[in-house]
Amino acid sequence: MIQKITFATILVAFSVFFICFTNASPIEYSPRSSVAFADFLTLAGRVSFHEFLNNDNVVVVVSGQFSYGFTDATSKYEIQIPHLKKQLILHINPPGTSPFEYVIEGKTLKFFIEKKVKVFRDGEVLVEERIVSVPE
Repeated sequence: MIQKITFATILVAFSVFFICFTNASPIEYSPRSSVAFADFLTLAGRVSFHEFLNNDNVVVVVSGQFSYGFTDATSKYEIQIPHLKKQLILHINPPGTSPFEYVIEGKTLKFFIEKKVKVFRDGEVLVEERIVSVPE
């Protein structure tokens, strides 16, 4: 009698386990994102592009920091990202910069791939680098 009850209990538990796990699907807790970047070796820095899809809205967050090459705090340093006007890099801490970030709405990451990010010093191009995607 006990063997029949134990067998029935194990059979029911296995059936519930099998049904639950074969019908379960993973839940996404965060929006999906894609990444691209432009490396500036001469400035020891990187500008990263992160695309977020959330509720049918596309947002690209551009962030970066440079560790070298910004020697004069009195010069006017600017960065030009495709689709944006030149942006003043506000916090120069020789020899580098503080982190900076821009939010671009309505453009996808594909728009930025293979375009160039330019860094200016007093209106002249200091360096420019191509934006490349990170393979998924």
